[in-house]
Amino acid sequence: MRRIVFIVLSVVVAALVGFFCWREFLIPEINFVGDFQKSDTGNHLTINRLYAAEVDHAKYDEAIDSILNLTEYTEEERFQAAIASGIPEFYPSFNFIVHGNYSEIKLRGYISIEIADNQPENRFKFGEIGLEVDSPNLEITEVNIVPYEGANEQQQLTKIHTAQQAAADISNASSFEITMEGGSGTVTLQLVYSVQADTFLPKTMLTEQVIQIHAEISTNDDGTLNVEFIKEPYSNLEELNA
Repeated sequence: MRRIVFIVLSVVVAALVGFFCWREFLIPEINFVGDFQKSDTGNHLTINRLYAAEVDHAKYDEAIDSILNLTEYTEEERFQAAIASGIPEFYPSFNFIVHGNYSEIKLRGYISIEIADNQPENRFKFGEIGLEVDSPNLEITEVNIVPYEGANEQQQLTKIHTAQQAAADISNASSFEITMEGGSGTVTLQLVYSVQADTFLPKTMLTEQVIQIHAEISTNDDGTLNVEFIKEPYSNLEELNA
């Protein structure tokens, strides 16, 4: 009886090992394709970033050129051109929201992973994520990192917190919130992250990926906030530092 149990367990273990090895072998190389912006309201910016496998850059450039020749085009048209150029594999969404009044401004951010059109499955995840904040005109009074439920809060380290700069590890954060004073000014947020294959033995696929935005904030006499978001075109630190 013990021998039968041992044989069954050995078969199960071998099958599991074989499955995970097969799955890891199937993980493709992925490349950045494009960023696609939308704003539900004036104070909420969403950036969806598409990574794909087997990207045909010539086909993508051709599709984008045909769109740019039109008098008007939408982000959805740009997105569909990107989808057609490869196999969608990783589609994170970066969200930034500004609210408050003249005496106190809060900038909240969170990241989610979505499924793009024609994406076969979700086989990737974030590795380390670092947040950097620069605010030359507004005073940073608080940095609040909200961890995922069950995450080790000791990992949510705020490395820098001065009146004009902040930096934190948000790898295990569900959201973050920066509180500032000053009424009007510009704040720059930069997220630097890696992308891993979501397998039994995580494998880092991309490093030094970057999202950088500027939020130009002004306050009317009645206390109403006006926000203009500007996203830099860089997708990694090599491009940013070139």
